[in-house]
Amino acid sequence: MSGPIQPGTDEDPFLAELEKLLDADELSRARSGRLPGVRRRFVISHAATRILLGERLGRPPDGLRFVRGRWGKPAVADAPGLHFSLSHSGELALLALAPRPVGVDLELVRSGRDVHRLSRRFFPCQEEELVARGGRPAFARLWARKEACVKAAGGRLTEGLALPVAHTSGQATVHAPVSGPFTGPWRVADLPLPEEYAGSVALLGDGPFCVSGGVWYPIAPGDSDPAPRKPGVK
Repeated sequence: MSGPIQPGTDEDPFLAELEKLLDADELSRARSGRLPGVRRRFVISHAATRILLGERLGRPPDGLRFVRGRWGKPAVADAPGLHFSLSHSGELALLALAPRPVGVDLELVRSGRDVHRLSRRFFPCQEEELVARGGRPAFARLWARKEACVKAAGGRLTEGLALPVAHTSGQATVHAPVSGPFTGPWRVADLPLPEEYAGSVALLGDGPFCVSGGVWYPIAPGDSDPAPRKPGVK
């Protein structure tokens, strides 16, 4: 699921309605952002996550309780059969739901990042060469694949930077280069997004999967749009 984080301000009345769905920890994190728009983007993406998880589980979104793994990976308490992952960057957010551990990552192709230095330091040689030829878009695509695997495993990003993800197919199986607690395998697929973004989803295990997508729209009460009068997926 992808969703545009709609234009507006941090004082938008509809934002206050969405904030009512969040718990104390989420509200604290939302209000800690210093840059303009950070609170708005956080609230919309996390409220949408609660709404969609609640619909899947048949529970009220404001009643969901989250627990976190060792490195912060969230899960819905008392819902072991539903796995999810959220990522947001720029004005988009991605949410992945799956029956097995899943990770999703969204990257805005940024102009201020020295991607050649980073790839030389962290990436395998083949990927360093891809970045040397393809620049920032190539770096963002490889980074998104690695981080999606890390999120699926509930690990730390430093554990996944050496993952070999330079496949050319739309979906591929990825294995860690050395054995250990962070070995995978993961099944990774790139996601169709606007050209200024790169995004990937990864599921733990090597079984292939299909991606069924939708777009979530935050529709404010009283909106004249003929669509259903509640936030939902189209």
